[in-house]
Amino acid sequence: MKTNAVTSTFSFLLFTLILVTQYSCQKIEFPDPSTLPQGLQGSWVETSKGADTIIFNSNKDTGGFYLARGKDYYNGYLLPKIGSAPYAYIIKTDSIYVISGLYSTFLGRNYYFNFNEPSLTIKIGKFCKYIDVNKSILTFRKIK
Repeated sequence: MKTNAVTSTFSFLLFTLILVTQYSCQKIEFPDPSTLPQGLQGSWVETSKGADTIIFNSNKDTGGFYLARGKDYYNGYLLPKIGSAPYAYIIKTDSIYVISGLYSTFLGRNYYFNFNEPSLTIKIGKFCKYIDVNKSILTFRKIK
């Protein structure tokens, strides 16, 4: 009887390990840039982990975007992960001035910014400390 329980538990753990390994090794597939609309407006996914998304609401040099970091359970409730928030921005030549909508002071800060329209990628300084990537400049790729 104990042997069946141990075998069953071991089989479940092995299956879970294989499933997690398979999922974590999958490459993030991005759509062909030529099929997507030009400009900033749309959704952009961080390329190294694929866990964070920036959603721009316009193609203008000033406006707002939303950082979506996924969802997690807090005290039994499914809520947006810490750091998910609206941001206001002003794009300058090679920088972006970002203001978080969560802080009552509304103080902003300049970050590096490069928009490569042909490849539909954005390089932006790490403006949110909760983004779990060990890089000072993040790369986002347009997905829609």
